[in-house]
Amino acid sequence: MTSKGPDDADALPKTSLADLVQKAREKVGAEPDKSGPSATRTMAAIVRDLKGMPEISITRESNMRIRLARRGKVGALVVEYHANITAIELHYDGFPGAPTDVKRRRYTLDAEQTGSEWHRLDRGGELIADVRDAMLRLYPELGED
Repeated sequence: MTSKGPDDADALPKTSLADLVQKAREKVGAEPDKSGPSATRTMAAIVRDLKGMPEISITRESNMRIRLARRGKVGALVVEYHANITAIELHYDGFPGAPTDVKRRRYTLDAEQTGSEWHRLDRGGELIADVRDAMLRLYPELGED
């Protein structure tokens, strides 16, 4: 068996595919993730603001996923950032309720309209408000004032 040297590649005929590769690199190249840093800041703010709450359990499950739960109670809230779709997902895990209750919601960064808030894809609400509502489900004795 003989090894192929660099001269063998030069001996091949040229095609127009090389130009196609260059165009693809220019137009299809990966765009920087502008939502990732904002998602990190938002998740850090959630953890910071809930720090010190009695019986709270905050677990970092992965780089961009946290679980909020109350020790000894049923139900948890999972906040996860999906970089491939640039969205934060809020998952209601184990809450009792009807089978038709919403189990998860997705939010996108709405930087043009409000600065840096995460709004629900159905335009029905905002991430922090929905996290607050879910925390009231974990802490029903707090009630809504």
